Amino acid sequence: MPILNAGHTVAEHKSATRTRILSAFAEVLAREGWDGASVKAVASQAGLTRTVIYNYYADKSEMLLAWSAHEIERFLDLLTRKLAGMDDPRDMLETVVELVLLEFAGPHPVTPPVMSLIPNATKLEFTSQLNELEDVVYRILVEGEKSGVFRLIDARSASRCILGCLDPHRQVLADGGPVDEVISMVVPFVMGAVGALDRDPHAEPGCAATCDAGEENLSSDS
Repeated sequence: MPILNAGHTVAEHKSATRTRILSAFAEVLAREGWDGASVKAVASQAGLTRTVIYNYYADKSEMLLAWSAHEIERFLDLLTRKLAGMDDPRDMLETVVELVLLEFAGPHPVTPPVMSLIPNATKLEFTSQLNELEDVVYRILVEGEKSGVFRLIDARSASRCILGCLDPHRQVLADGGPVDEVISMVVPFVMGAVGALDRDPHAEPGCAATCDAGEENLSSDS
């Protein structure tokens, strides 16, 4: 494989350039919003030409999806390390919820106002990248249900509902809201929703279970 004059391989050079472009894209997006995140602006921020940008990404939608995939991979790696060694599904679920909310509290260029401007096709692909996180929550819920610490009707629906109840806090935390207070409110709510608020495996089914049951009844009535 050819070696570049800086001592890096071509693959390493390309990887570094992608990282440089995506970092610049995130900075421009956070500062200028979706409308201002042009290829020209990203090239200027990265100190590259537009031709170089186009060699890697066709437009800002591609940059958004590539940046998102990279960030999700980073978060899932962090989550894997945090969950390593845990064997109680309740602790694991609490950890996931806390880490997601802490992630919202950090600098993040894709806030709800930005999301409202992104084309629907790109937005759909962007949100679909969260499926891996949903799968993590789903596996935790299944394990908790098997061990008797969660009471659910449908683990897949519950996993989606849990992630869905976190998203409304994104803007507040991005604006500097008190993350500790949000965590102290949301974690008990989520644990109660899966029937684990008091950590009693024989407790009555939680909100997630009863809500799912209600949805099933509505479906059967219609």
